[in-house]
Amino acid sequence: MTVAFARDVDGYLPIAAYGIVGDCRSAALVGVDGSIDWLCLPRFNDASVFGRILDAAKGGYWQISPVDEYRSHQRYRDLTNVLDTIFTTESGVIVVTDFMPVDEHDLRRGARFHDEPRLIRIVECVAGAVTLRQRFAPAPDFGRSEPQIAVNDRLFLVTSEAMELSLSASLEMVGVDAAFTLHTGEAAAFALCAGRAGRAEFPRWSVEMARGYLRTSLRYWWHWVRQISYDGPYRQPVSRSALVLKLLTYSPTGAILAAPTTSLPEAIGGPRNWDYRFTWLRDAAFTLYAFFQLGLTSEAEEFFHWLTHRHITDRNRRLPNMFDLGGARLDEIELTHLDGYRHSRPVRVGNAAVYQLQLDVYGELMDSAYVYARFSHDISAELWKGLHGIVELAIARWQERDSSIWEVRSEPQDFTYSKLMCWVAVDRGLRIAERFKHPHDSARWKSARRAMHLRITSQGYSEDLGAFTQVLGGDALDSALLRMTQVRFLPDADPRIVSTIRAIEQHLGEGPLVCRYRREQTDDGIEGNEGAFFMTSFWLPDALAHTGDLEGAERHFERLLTFASPVGLFSEEVDPRTADLLGNYPQAFTHLALVGAAVNIERARHRQIGARGLHR
Repeated sequence: MTVAFARDVDGYLPIAAYGIVGDCRSAALVGVDGSIDWLCLPRFNDASVFGRILDAAKGGYWQISPVDEYRSHQRYRDLTNVLDTIFTTESGVIVVTDFMPVDEHDLRRGARFHDEPRLIRIVECVAGAVTLRQRFAPAPDFGRSEPQIAVNDRLFLVTSEAMELSLSASLEMVGVDAAFTLHTGEAAAFALCAGRAGRAEFPRWSVEMARGYLRTSLRYWWHWVRQISYDGPYRQPVSRSALVLKLLTYSPTGAILAAPTTSLPEAIGGPRNWDYRFTWLRDAAFTLYAFFQLGLTSEAEEFFHWLTHRHITDRNRRLPNMFDLGGARLDEIELTHLDGYRHSRPVRVGNAAVYQLQLDVYGELMDSAYVYARFSHDISAELWKGLHGIVELAIARWQERDSSIWEVRSEPQDFTYSKLMCWVAVDRGLRIAERFKHPHDSARWKSARRAMHLRITSQGYSEDLGAFTQVLGGDALDSALLRMTQVRFLPDADPRIVSTIRAIEQHLGEGPLVCRYRREQTDDGIEGNEGAFFMTSFWLPDALAHTGDLEGAERHFERLLTFASPVGLFSEEVDPRTADLLGNYPQAFTHLALVGAAVNIERARHRQIGARGLHR
C-alpha cells in the first residue's frame, strides 16, 4: 500500500494526515487512508465513538479503502467543509466524500432528530473498477463500552451501555468487515445516525438521498463563506481558517470550541496532553475578533446571547475560564485504559485549568465586547451587568498572581501579560460605558487604568533585555507580549514595542516559528518538552505588520503557511526540527491568529500604498 502518509508500525497516522468534517455540533477526523479515527457523539465533548487516534488497538474506527495497493490524497470541495479522499489503484479511481450534513434551518432549530444522519460517506468510482473493504468497528465511551452489532440487510444496529447507533448502507453488506466492488459511474452511500438506533420511520437509505444532503450542505458552506470581507492575497488560507472556526462553533447555543480533540501530544511520548473540547472564554474572545476582522458578525451575536445567559461572574470574585457545551464545568480525569497517540500518555478528559485564576481572560473578553460594540451592536443593560462585573473584577484583582494565558501548573506569578489584559479590560469597559451611557464609576476606573499602565511600564520592561518580560521584574521573555501591538497599549512606533518584538524573534524564534517561552527559564509545573506554538508564530508577522515592517511580516507569514497540513489545517504546535504537527487539531488559536496576521498585513499594505500616494 502506498499513501501520502502511512501508518507507523503501531497503527498511527501523522496528525497532518487528517482532514476534518463537522456539523457545528461535533466533528470527525478522516485519515488519508479513508479511516474515521475520531468522532464524539452527540456533541464535541461527549465520549468518542471512534477514537483510534488515541489508541490504535482499542479506540475504534470506520474505514473504507481499496483492497489492493493504492495512492491517496485529500482535498476539500472548494470553500466548504466537505472532504474528498481520492484513491488511485492500478484498476481504477475511487472518491470517498465525507461530510456531516448541515443547513441553515437545521442550525437554527437545535439538536438533530434521532433518525437523521450525523455523518455521511459517499463512495464513487470515477474510472475503472475497484474493490473496497468497509471495516466498521465502533468503540463507544472511549472504548470502555463493549458494543453489540446486529446486521440486518442494509442496516447495522449498534447497542451498548453508553449509546445506540445505526449505520445504513445503500447496498447490502454481509458484515462489519466486508468487501464490495464498484465500476465506473457506480456509487454507494452510508449514513451514521446516533440515538435510538433503527427507528422504523427511518427511510431506506440510497445514494440519491445522500446526494441530496450533500447538495444542501455544499450550498450552506458556499453561502456562509461568501460573507467573508477579506480580499487580500491570502484568501485561500484565510477562507479555510474561517471555515475551521465556523465548524468549531456549537450552533445550538453559540458557544465556541477551542479544538475538537483531546490529548494529542505537544511532544510525542510526553505528558503534555490536554482536553480542548470546551469553550474557553479566552479562545472564544479571540475567535470572535477573527470573525469581526472578516466581517462575520452573526456568530458574535450568537456568542454574546449565550454569554448573557451565563453567570459569568460569581460571589467569590471569579470569572470562569471555561465551560463545557452545556454550561457546566468539568473535572480532569485520566483514561488509563487508552495508550495515547503514539504512546503519549496520559489521555485526559476534562481540564483542571477551570479552577485556575487567569486574569488575562478579563481583557480578552472585554476587548471582544468592545469590537462587538464598534460594529454598531447594542450592549444591552443585561449584558452590561456582566461586563461591568468583569471590569470590577479586573480592578479588584489585577495585582494578584495568576496562571495567565499559558495556564501554568506551577505557583502563580505576576505575569506581565495578565496585567496588560487587566488594563485592556478597564480601557475597553470605559469606552463601552461612555459610548452607550452605561452606569460606571468613571473616576475610579480611569485611576485604576493609569495605575496598571504605570506598573507595567515601570516593572514589566527590562532595560537589560530591551524587552517587556514574562513577569514583573523578571528576566525571561514571553511571546504572549507580541499582542501589545494588537491591544494598543503603546504606540506601534514606541521603541519598547519594537525592541520587544526584536528580542522575541531573536531569542524565542526557530526560523519562522516562535516558542511560547524557553523551558529552561520558565518553570511551568509540567514535565516534558513541547513544540513551537503556531499562534505565537503568527503573532510575530502580525506585530511586524503593526510596526510597519511589511516585508518582514509577509516573509514570516508565507513561510508559516508551508507548515499547514495538505488540506490547509493547523494544529496547536509543530516540531521545529521535523515540521511534524503536534497538539490538538485543528486548533482554533492557530487559525484565528492566521486570520489576524493576514488581515493586519493587508491593512499595513494599504497604509504603505496610501503613504506613497501622499508623497507623489
